Formats: sequence, structure tokens, C-alpha cells
Amino acid sequence: ADPNTLTQYSRGDSKYPLHWDFSVAGGIEKGENYKEAAIRELKEEIGIESNLEYIGEEFYKDELCTDQLYIYKTNYDGPFVLDPNEVEEVKFFSKDEIEEMLKSGEKFHPEFPFIWNKGIIFK
Repeated sequence: ADPNTLTQYSRGDSKYPLHWDFSVAGGIEKGENYKEAAIRELKEEIGIESNLEYIGEEFYKDELCTDQLYIYKTNYDGPFVLDPNEVEEVKFFSKDEIEEMLKSGEKFHPEFPFIWNKGIIFK
């Protein structure tokens, strides 16, 4: 099984300290398209440059946020250069390990289980 890279938000994050999420996420700056924003966020948060494959879009809404999610994936084995203001840790997990983390109550960004349960990551 392919490992999945997860990042853990920094302990200083204002909304989700020490919560796990897909490798990077962030907003789109003026003049950027979605892919350019994803490429920039990869570089800023975990210090990598890698080719991205577009996976799809999903609309997410809960009591705290409403987001249009643009999902890309890449293959990259490291090394990573973390921005400590954004990311506490980057770690590889198997699908089974992530399933167990979700069941055990490990802290995840709320969008993570939404995307995970749709099976988008394993297309």
C-alpha cells in the first residue's frame, strides 16, 4: 500500500494546534490560480517542489468554515524543510494506520475525515 504523508499543524496554530491534515493547505493569493497556490504552499510549509496532479474539487461546510477545496497530489519521499510556524511534523502513514488514528480520536483538521471518507486520496 502507498504511504500517505500527513502534516501536523504547529502547536502555535490558532485554530487547530497539533491536528493532523493532508500535507499542506492554504489560501489563494491575488493573481494566483489554484495550482500555483498549491505549489507555493508546498514550498512555504514543507520546503518542497514537486509535480502536482489535479484530483478534484469538493465543497466543505461546517459550523466554523465554508471552503471550496481544490485537491492535488504528488509523490515525494523527502527530505522536508518545515516552517515551524505552520508545521510541527511530517510523517508517512499507511491507510490502516490512518483508519486507526481516525477511530481512536486522534486530532485531525475537520476537512481531513470529510475527504478521507470520500476515498478521494486512493483514486
